[in-house]
Amino acid sequence: MKCPQCSCENYEILKSKGKHSKELLLKCEECGNIYREVITREKPIEIRIVISEFESSKKDFIKLYPDEELQVDDILEIEGKEVVITSVETKRGSRIYRSLVSDIETIWASSLDIPARVGISVDFGGRVLSKKVDVDRDFEFNIGDVIKLGNLLLKINSLKTIERKLRRGFARASVTKRVYGKPLESGVRYNYDLSSKIVQSPEKEE
Repeated sequence: MKCPQCSCENYEILKSKGKHSKELLLKCEECGNIYREVITREKPIEIRIVISEFESSKKDFIKLYPDEELQVDDILEIEGKEVVITSVETKRGSRIYRSLVSDIETIWASSLDIPARVGISVDFGGRVLSKKVDVDRDFEFNIGDVIKLGNLLLKINSLKTIERKLRRGFARASVTKRVYGKPLESGVRYNYDLSSKIVQSPEKEE
């Protein structure tokens, strides 16, 4: 879109209204001229979306405009429920952070209607005890924190998130797949008690 006064193609969008047909109020970055343009949008297309709910997942389709841009952490509404994007897979098969809808093959998302389910593995010198807990999605696991799980105390030494493994820093429960820790002696002061959040009996290490 060129400025009718100086033909510059660089502009700032001051206002946008309309859905199928967008009316834009633009300001030229070269000469400061303010002008209007009308854009007719392409029809929505169906994109496959995989929604995780704890260990299970379901496939569905969502209609989106090809020129829309989506990224990780964006929230979408599907069948009246909100989901958060955890990954975007392009038609080339790569997982990226951000993409135009027209280039997307699959949207990977997690339901916001349920807590985050996170695995916790405790290493007893070769014997690994694993549990799972349900916590608020915004709950933060910090490397170095001490957790109480029933009669067990453990110190977090690493985290496995959707994208990578962390040995420092923190991660929200919504993107954390597993917490790894070492057992501590009883009587040590702990940061938080997740005993009431345990949702299943010990499992084998993944």
